[in-house]
Amino acid sequence: MYARSRAIVPLVVLLFAAACFVVISTSTKRSEVSRSANGAWVQTPVKAHLVNGAVVTFRDGAWVWKDSVVGQGRHHDALRELSRDARHVMMDSVIGLEAFQRETNPGRTLAYSAVTVAVTGALATIGTAVLLVVIFGSCPTIYADSAGVPSLQAEAFSYSIAPLLAKRDVDRLDVRADAHGNVRLEIRNEALETHYIDQLELLEARHDRDEFLLPAARAGLVAVRNLNPVGSVHDARGRNVARQVARADGVAFASDDRLLADAAEGRVAAEDYLDIVVPRAVGQDSLALVLKMRSSLLSTTIFYEHMLARSGARSLDWIGSDLSHITKVAQVAKWYTDNFGLRVLVRDGERWRPVVRLMDFGPVAWRNVAAIVANLPAGDSVRLRLAFAPDEWRIDRIAVAWQSDVRRIEPRIVPLARVTSSEGADRADALDYLRKADDRQLVTQPSNRFFAHFHVGPETGQDRTFLIAADGYYVEWVRPSWIRSATDSLPFSPRTSKSEILRSWRASKDSLESRFFRDRVPVL
Repeated sequence: MYARSRAIVPLVVLLFAAACFVVISTSTKRSEVSRSANGAWVQTPVKAHLVNGAVVTFRDGAWVWKDSVVGQGRHHDALRELSRDARHVMMDSVIGLEAFQRETNPGRTLAYSAVTVAVTGALATIGTAVLLVVIFGSCPTIYADSAGVPSLQAEAFSYSIAPLLAKRDVDRLDVRADAHGNVRLEIRNEALETHYIDQLELLEARHDRDEFLLPAARAGLVAVRNLNPVGSVHDARGRNVARQVARADGVAFASDDRLLADAAEGRVAAEDYLDIVVPRAVGQDSLALVLKMRSSLLSTTIFYEHMLARSGARSLDWIGSDLSHITKVAQVAKWYTDNFGLRVLVRDGERWRPVVRLMDFGPVAWRNVAAIVANLPAGDSVRLRLAFAPDEWRIDRIAVAWQSDVRRIEPRIVPLARVTSSEGADRADALDYLRKADDRQLVTQPSNRFFAHFHVGPETGQDRTFLIAADGYYVEWVRPSWIRSATDSLPFSPRTSKSEILRSWRASKDSLESRFFRDRVPVL
């Protein structure tokens, strides 16, 4: 399965750019969907995750009602040691419903451990009322220890919402090796999602002390020096926002509220931009545009509200069936890239010439990335534009380095050396699955965490920067509240207008932003 997914990723990315541990090997089934006006028949296999840690699987599909799930099911206790037939589940005992199309090979499933008891107990004590309103969603979040306090470093494969969108994601880390030459990272599932992690490896890039190392869009890794802030930056409203983007200090640019309101109501074009003017350096015909940024929660609104919640139970077939077909994925991908993402352009004569489009950013961790702008037009200054949907991005820093201060670097790949549980126990089985990209994934559930250890060797005097490379995808759980409040009789299709999305975002953004980061599922 994974080999097929990997082969089409470049196409999909261009279009879209959309623990106890359980280690499983998977294969995919396809199915057609039938419907009834009285409830929703979901033919995709469904897992009902219960508050007490148990799971009820409906492998042949199920009727999903506002108050219950009915079908030929199998109830598995929290430790997955006992199972029995189950014909229905009351929705008030359900945390979330997960679509799946996989047949688990029992010989490749790890036994549940004592850690599971603690995890499921934690979920149960949180309480149904709290879990049903959790909105935090960020894919695997990656932490490093900072003086005894976990420090958020990255979030992996943010837009990989299905197997066909599984991809390799590379993020810069702000970590150093310990005295023994080891780097330890904590991988968490803090959301109501199932994460399928195929591979983890560390990249080590050695560079000079005055260089800053970061990934460049479609250009590997680059080391830049003599970074210069951009002195002239104006948005679509004419505001000079150079101060907000001058330094990486957390004081970030966000679109003007009036522009968002006007775009949502169709009074102006649904686009914001930052126009940047850079004095031309003598003899330089290319530059690196360096950005530190993250998505706003607009992308979360699109996924949660428009793709899932509005369709309720019918979104289970969209996740489990529609997104297993490349044509369906391509349709959604084209719609998304036509309307969202960040486009980097350069003024070339009378037109804006496209350079690159940036897509894959999550709303939790800041990401550093460079865009290489080559073949600059003649003139005393260079004009660049960042174009995007209103209020789609938070941009903390914009800087430039000219070509003489930019060089590409080939990193050293550091394989995963060890995996340990939250209790410190070695997990050689998980290590085996995560060391290479194949058809076996490490599967984590909400509140799960584990530690990835890499042996990078002692310091040698030259500076080095580490990056985490992660392959995988995730499956969002459909909340019972979405089932009860569904307003659309069909699964999501790329027909929603940008103005409609901006209206719903504007109406909900204040409450979402105040709740999002405190809605993490606690980990054990």
